[in-house]
Amino acid sequence: MARPQAAAACAGCAGGGGACTGRRTAAAVRTPDGDGRRYAVVALCNGLQAVVVSDPETDKAAAALDVHVGHMCDPDAVPGLAHFCEHLLFLGTEKYPVENDYSEFLSGHGGYSNAFTVAENTNYFFDVAADHLEGALDRFAQFFICPLFSESCTEREINAVDSEFKASMQLDAWRAYQLERDLSNPKHPFRKFGTGNIATLKDGPARDGIDIRQVLLEFHSKYYSANIMRLCVLGKEPVDQLIDWVTSKFSAIKNKNIAVPSFSDDALTESELGKEIHIKAVQQMRQLTITFPFPDTRENYKARPMHYLSHLLGHEGKGSILSLLKKRGWAQSLTAGSNGLGARGFDFFPVSIELTESGLENYEQVAKIVFEYIEMVKTSPINEHIVKECQVMAELGFRFEEKSPPSMFVSFLAGNQHIYEPEDVISGAYLWEHFDEAATRACVQALQPNRCRVVLHSSSFDDAGWQQAEHYGTSFFVCDFSEKLQEIIAHIKPNPELFLPDPNVFIPSNFTVDKMAVVAPLEHPHIIAETQLLRLWHKKDDTFFVPKANVLMTLGSPIVYESAEACTKTRLFVDLFKDSLNELSYYASLAGVGYALDTSLDGLSLSVYGFSDKIDLLLETVVSKLKTFVVNQAQFVRIKEQLEKEYQNFDNAQPYEHADYYSMVFSQERLFLPPQKLAALQTLDVETVMQFGKQILDVMHVQMLVHGNMDREHALRLSDIVLKHLQPYELHPSLRFRTMRLHLLEEGNVPNAQNLNSAIDFRLQLGEGLDIEARNLTGLIDQITQEPVFDQLRTKEQLGYTVFSSIDYTMDMVGLKITLQSERDPAYLESRVEAFLQKFEDVLEAMPQEDFEKHRAALITKILEKLKNLGEEAGRLWEGITNQSYFFDQRKVDAEQVATITKQQVLDFYRSKVSPGAPGRRKLSIHMRSQVNGQTTDADGEAVLARSTVLDSIDAVREFRSKLKLSDYTKPVRPIETWLA
Repeated sequence: MARPQAAAACAGCAGGGGACTGRRTAAAVRTPDGDGRRYAVVALCNGLQAVVVSDPETDKAAAALDVHVGHMCDPDAVPGLAHFCEHLLFLGTEKYPVENDYSEFLSGHGGYSNAFTVAENTNYFFDVAADHLEGALDRFAQFFICPLFSESCTEREINAVDSEFKASMQLDAWRAYQLERDLSNPKHPFRKFGTGNIATLKDGPARDGIDIRQVLLEFHSKYYSANIMRLCVLGKEPVDQLIDWVTSKFSAIKNKNIAVPSFSDDALTESELGKEIHIKAVQQMRQLTITFPFPDTRENYKARPMHYLSHLLGHEGKGSILSLLKKRGWAQSLTAGSNGLGARGFDFFPVSIELTESGLENYEQVAKIVFEYIEMVKTSPINEHIVKECQVMAELGFRFEEKSPPSMFVSFLAGNQHIYEPEDVISGAYLWEHFDEAATRACVQALQPNRCRVVLHSSSFDDAGWQQAEHYGTSFFVCDFSEKLQEIIAHIKPNPELFLPDPNVFIPSNFTVDKMAVVAPLEHPHIIAETQLLRLWHKKDDTFFVPKANVLMTLGSPIVYESAEACTKTRLFVDLFKDSLNELSYYASLAGVGYALDTSLDGLSLSVYGFSDKIDLLLETVVSKLKTFVVNQAQFVRIKEQLEKEYQNFDNAQPYEHADYYSMVFSQERLFLPPQKLAALQTLDVETVMQFGKQILDVMHVQMLVHGNMDREHALRLSDIVLKHLQPYELHPSLRFRTMRLHLLEEGNVPNAQNLNSAIDFRLQLGEGLDIEARNLTGLIDQITQEPVFDQLRTKEQLGYTVFSSIDYTMDMVGLKITLQSERDPAYLESRVEAFLQKFEDVLEAMPQEDFEKHRAALITKILEKLKNLGEEAGRLWEGITNQSYFFDQRKVDAEQVATITKQQVLDFYRSKVSPGAPGRRKLSIHMRSQVNGQTTDADGEAVLARSTVLDSIDAVREFRSKLKLSDYTKPVRPIETWLA
C-alpha cells in the first residue's frame, strides 16, 4: 500500500551540497472552522516532511516527531528493542551530553515531554513556553542526529523498561493483548513481545553472547532514517520562521533511503482461526471478543469503507446487537471496529462484548446474535440515509473541532502524515468524503463467521491444568470451536429482532454564533436567577465562538452521601437510569451532543454539552425520563452485577492507586471504602433503590451554569425545563451547598497477592488552600522540584517506573505529593524521598538567582496558560461555583503574587515546612506493601503518621481521624452578592 511521500527535494540543494532551505508543498491544509492558525507543509532535502503551524495567540509551543518504525521491527533475538531505543534516546546527545539537559530545559520553561512505541510507530513529543521553542527544538532535533546511547545509561534504562513491564503484569488488557499476539501466526512479526523486560533485553542477550548496546546502535542506524520520519512544529512565530528552524535544525538527520516497513496479511492463518481462547482474568470480568482478520483500508481513507460496518455493529439503539443482548440479560456494553492493533498490510475487526454472568454461560448464543447481525448487513442493500448521516456527522466533527493541548495536537499530526496526503493531515481522521460501495461491500464480506477466533476472558474460570503464557504468566486454554458454535455458524440467517438504526433526530442544523466584539473576555459568570429552588449562573461565550454550549448542574441533596448505604443506592440509581436511557442517548452522542449523570458529595451532578442547537432537546429528554423511568428486575440484576464487579476490582488496582485512595480516606471528613459499599450493595433490591432515587429528586436545590453559545433568555428557558419536569420541593437553606472538609494533620499490604509492586503516597500539608502566599510558595517548590524528583528517584536511583510529584490542592489545604511504585520496600522508598528532600534544601540554597527567576517565570506561564476550548473554560467556572469560593480570578491573583516571591521566601518556607525535621512539618505517608516481596523492617527516620494495612473495618480510620482537626474554611473568597447580574 502506497503512502504519501515527502515532496521532491529542494532544487537549490539537491545533489549540490548547498544548505537546505526547505520546500513547501503546494497543498493547503484543510482546517476546522475558526481554526485561526496558519499551516505549511515543508519537505527537506533529506526526505523528512514537516507540518509547521503558526498560532500567534498560543502561549505553549510544541513539537513531535514520528518515526515509522515500531516493535514489529524488533530483532527476533531482542524483543522490546524499539521500546528500549525510545527510552535511551532521550538521555544525552553529542551537542547536549548531560543526560537530563532536555527535561531540565523543558521543566524550567513550563514544559514536559513524553514518547510512546507501538507496532509500527515511535512517537516523541514535547511542549514548552512559547518564548522558548527554538531552544527546545534544538535539543529535540539532536536526539535524531547524534544521540549518545551512553553505555552508563544502558543498564539503568533496561531496568526502567522492566519496571514498566512489571507495572502492567497484573493488568488484564496487557495480558490479553500479548496473549493474542503470542497465539497468532508464528512466522508473522505481529506476534512479537513489544514491551520488553529484563529477560529479553539483558538476560537473554547475555546468554546468547549479544551486546545489547551494539544491537541497539544497529537498530537505530538501520531504521532511524529521515525519509520515514514526520515532524510537526507549533509555535507563535510566523510560518517562515518556523520553516527556517525546521530546516536548520532537522536537515542533518541522515537519510538512509529505506522503505517504510510493511507486513503480510497473514497475521492470522487457518491454523489460528476457528479457535476459542479461554483466558483467566485477574480482575472480576467477563468478556467475549470475536476477532476477524481484515484488510488494511487506510489507503482508501477518503471513502472510509470500514466505517459503515463499525457504525452498524457498534450501534446501541433499538434493533442493535447490544440492545438485543441487554434484553436477553447477556451483555453490559459493546464495541466494534478496528482496535489499532493492525499495521501496514493487515488489520483486524474485533467485536468486544462485556458479558453478564448469564451471558458467559450462553456465549455461543451471544456470538450467534453477532453473526446474525452481520448476515443481515450482508443481505441488505446499503442504506444511503445511514451513509449520509455518517458523512454529515463526520463533517460536523471536523468543522467544529476545538483546539486541544499543543503536545497532543502535534503528536496527532506527526503520526497522521504517514497515512494522509499533506492537505488531509487534520481532516483525514474525520471526513468521509465519498462513498465507495464496492470497497464497503468488500469490508462486509471480510467478516466470515467461520474465519474468526473467539476469546473468552473471565475471572471465574477454573484454570487447573491450563497453559501459562511466556511473558505475563497468563493462564489460557485453546480449543477448536465447540460443536454448538460450529452448528450455529453453519445455519446463520437474519434475525427479525435485529434491524438497522432509525434516523437520528439529534443531528444539529443551526450553527449560528453571535460573535460579539469584546475588549477582554469576562473571567466569571453572573447569577441571573436566584430562588429557593434554583441558583442559575450564566456566561455567554466571548472567547471561542463555536456553536456549542455546556449546561452543568448539581441537583443538591444531603441524603446522597450520608452513609455507605446511601451513596451505594445513589450510584445504583444513577447507573440504572443511564442504562435505561442508553438507546436514546447513544443517538445524541453520535451527533455531537452528550450528557453525563454522576454522583457527587452534594447530590447528583448532571451535565449536557455539545452543539447548542440540540441541547434543549437532550436536556428535556434526560430530565423528563429521570423523573419517570422504570426498571425491571432483569435490568436491576444486570446493573447491580456490573457495580459489584467494580467494587470487587478495587483490590486489583495498581498499588499507587491504593495508596492515593487511602490518603483521601485518612484526610477527608467522610469517605467510604469499596468493601463497605460492596457490603451495602448485597442488601439492596429494586424497590429500595427506586424509592431512594425518588427521595433524592423530591427535595433538592438546583445550582446550574449555562455557558457557551446561549444568551440569557436561552439559559432561563433551560432552567425552566429542569424545574418543570423535576418539580422538586425546596431544600432547607441550611442543607444547601454542603462540602466535605479536609482533616489537617497535627505536628498495608497490596490486596492483589500476585502484584510484585509496592507503593507509597507521601504528602506534606503546607498551608490552607485559600492562603495565597502558602499556595504559591508551594507551587514554586513543586515547579522547582518536579524534574529533580524524577531525575533522582526514577532515572538515577531506578526506584521504579511510576515516579511523580505534584501539588496537592483543595480550597482547604495545599501541599506537596510524591508518589512511587516499585519492587522496593515502602519504608526504603520513603527513606529515599526523605533523603532527596533533605539534600534539596542545599540545592535550593545554592540555586543561582537566574535559575530561580526562570522557574518563577515558568510557574507564571503555567498559571496563566490560555484555555484551549469551551469545555476547559466551563470546567474552570464550575469548579469556582461548586467549591463555593467564587474565586474566578484566582489565576490573575496568583500570577501577580508569584511575581513578588523571592528566593529567600521559598527557602525559609522550605526549611519551616518541607525539610525533614522542620518545626511546622505535617506529613501523611501511606505504604502499600507487596505480598510477593514480603515484609522488611522500616528504615530509620521520622515516624510515619499513617501506614495502610489490610483494613478489616473503618475503625482504624476513625481512630486516626479522631486525633486530627478539621479545617475551618467556611467563607467564600468573593461574596456571592458580587456575581448577581
